[in-house]
Amino acid sequence: MSKIVFVYPPLTLTGRYKQVASGSEVYPYGLCMLAAVARNSGMIPAIIDSKAKGYTEEVTVEKILALRPDYVGITASTMLIQSAADICERIKRKNPGIITMAGGPHISALPSETMQQFSSIDIGVIKEGEETLPELCRAIEDKKPLETVRGIIFRDKGRIIRTETRPYIKDLDTLPMPAWDLLPDLLKDYQQSVVRVDKMPSISLITSRGCPCKCTFCARNVFGNECRCYSADRVMAMIRHLKEKYKIRSIAIEDENFVVFKKRLTELCHRFIDEKLDISWSCAGRVDQVDFDTLTLMKRAGCWSISYGIESGSSEILNTVKKNITKNQIVEALKNTRKAGIETKGYFIIGLPGETMQTISETRQFALSIPLDYLQMSFLCVFPGTEIVEHADTFGVYDNDWNSMNIWTPNFIPHGLTREILVKESKKIFRAFYFRPKIIIKFVLKMMTPKYFLYYCKDGLKILRFLLSSR
Repeated sequence: MSKIVFVYPPLTLTGRYKQVASGSEVYPYGLCMLAAVARNSGMIPAIIDSKAKGYTEEVTVEKILALRPDYVGITASTMLIQSAADICERIKRKNPGIITMAGGPHISALPSETMQQFSSIDIGVIKEGEETLPELCRAIEDKKPLETVRGIIFRDKGRIIRTETRPYIKDLDTLPMPAWDLLPDLLKDYQQSVVRVDKMPSISLITSRGCPCKCTFCARNVFGNECRCYSADRVMAMIRHLKEKYKIRSIAIEDENFVVFKKRLTELCHRFIDEKLDISWSCAGRVDQVDFDTLTLMKRAGCWSISYGIESGSSEILNTVKKNITKNQIVEALKNTRKAGIETKGYFIIGLPGETMQTISETRQFALSIPLDYLQMSFLCVFPGTEIVEHADTFGVYDNDWNSMNIWTPNFIPHGLTREILVKESKKIFRAFYFRPKIIIKFVLKMMTPKYFLYYCKDGLKILRFLLSSR
């Protein structure tokens, strides 16, 4: 039986990114799915999550080689592709016979460029990999031409060959349950901040793929715009399993847009209520896809928080990035959500195309005027595969260094602004929002929960240090 090790590469936290990100909150869903598929295909899988365990590249490679795998499958965002390639290089130096594979958002966006730059990667898996992986491994073991495997890019005698694109998986219910049992420690390494969950222990869950929206700043390299979801039966089966085996009490649904599947949403809510699951959950949605009746049903079913992508307080910028929502829709959705008894979180991006000191001021004023419980401010990053790449130069300048691409440090600088201005104004919005009496009182009241007091103190101090810092 062939052995395959799936790897999430080490994450180096530097600068401002280190202030707002630490540890591992969301488990590597893609690797869990691929490991489950590999196991069902007769392979022996393992998962090494270097980010969760804080491993260096050297330690990661030692642990990979100790398992004596035939294959190593490593996932990477743009920021992590260099680390992924370095790990593959170290593996090749120690054991050239191990076949290295890379998948994830970056290689799906730039397959040829990535393979040309990193010779240590033998094969790239483009977009979804659950159907590609077993077919690819069978082709290798049966010594069949890799050209017959759809959805890959590989090397052959110095040439880089990309095969036919593989269609998206239509029926997600045909996939196995994620291999949660292969993670380091689900309850220790993947507990999210208490400001993101309602009860402990918690876990994140993905129940759909794809997003129908066309926001120019969003990378849809892996799952695209073709929306597919697990059935209500499969979602309930996953939740029951997590509750029974891991005693999970709260779930953060990480779908790009959970409310887009209206019929399934209604069915799930009724199932949550009828089966008395006693599970609280949060999700993300669009402000133009919710109404008061649906929100009321979601609250009855255990939904305690919804995150909305608001992005900007400038109508002009919202139109520029093709958000296709209005400020009136934002206000109405937030009012209905709060009226239904659900907490709200707003995601904003500073430094979008067309950003000026005036639009930043509009965003700050808007954020303070709407009924939000939490605010998250990030910077625009011009990721490979996004539509914004095509016209970013018209609106400003950006750093095309793959290693520096994250949403926590300024990557794109609009004309007329500077990196220092973006950081300063972002911090001003954070402070203006969270240093208000009503927000402070709300957090103090939550801290009074004896069971979670230490968690709130720990997370609260980290947030406070961030808000008070000059960077």
